[in-house]
Amino acid sequence: MDETNKQSGLPEKKSSIGYLVIIGALVIVCGLLYWKYTGEKQQSQEIQSQLNQEKDSIESNLTNLYADYTGLESNNDSLNKELAVERGKIQGLIKQVKSEKAINYQKIKDYQSELGSLRSIMRNYIQQIDSLNTLNQHLIAENVKVREESTMTKMANKELSTQNDELSTKVQKGSVIKARDIVSTPINSRGKEVTRARRVEKIKVCFTLVENEIAQPGLRDAFVRITGPDKFVLTKSETDQFDFNGEKIVFSAKREVDYQNKDVDLCIFYDNKGDLLVGSYEIAVFLDGILIGQSQFLIK
Repeated sequence: MDETNKQSGLPEKKSSIGYLVIIGALVIVCGLLYWKYTGEKQQSQEIQSQLNQEKDSIESNLTNLYADYTGLESNNDSLNKELAVERGKIQGLIKQVKSEKAINYQKIKDYQSELGSLRSIMRNYIQQIDSLNTLNQHLIAENVKVREESTMTKMANKELSTQNDELSTKVQKGSVIKARDIVSTPINSRGKEVTRARRVEKIKVCFTLVENEIAQPGLRDAFVRITGPDKFVLTKSETDQFDFNGEKIVFSAKREVDYQNKDVDLCIFYDNKGDLLVGSYEIAVFLDGILIGQSQFLIK
């Protein structure tokens, strides 16, 4: 009986072992599949991360390239239009890269190729601009040289003109006829000197025009202005005027004189028709519109 029971339990034991083996195999297979799945997922994530980094790098390079294009300047309108077109291309490419959702190696390769082409085109533009700038610099240098020569010529002409003006001024100053020994005397009707206001009939102003070899000889008018203590000029009429420093001023008396580059003695008389004030009187002598001498006298 016991022998029979032992023999009937052997198949059951073998069956259990078989199940365990199958389960173990399944566990191993599942483990391998999970490991493979996890590895592939991690690898896919790493690839995607790398692609995203490449994408960011391309976007950054495009942004820098746009800034470089923006910095290119030229005086050539046609070239500036071409540069504007290239800047527009770069802007469009930047927007395209930013909006890219499903990036892959082929797209990265295409973008890198576009970036390389744009850089090559920019180098060509830089060479063109450098050539134009070099030409402009030569032209500018020539213009500067011409302007400098023109400036030097103008400066030389100005200096010569200044020298001529100075020489002319010296000649003009040297040609001025001067007066010396100016004597002013109040006199009565008999020609006697008086000092009382009520006795003065005339005021005699005598002086000498000095010899001057370079002065213009000939007839000219000598003018006398007599200014009273009240600072008013004694004059017969307000219309008695002459030119002085570009203005018309009144005179007290005048006389025509024939000057021939030698000393000339002369006297000019002012006829008094009114009451003179007591005080100091100032005398000013003019010739050729120039003040040539002064003196004064006192009336009591």
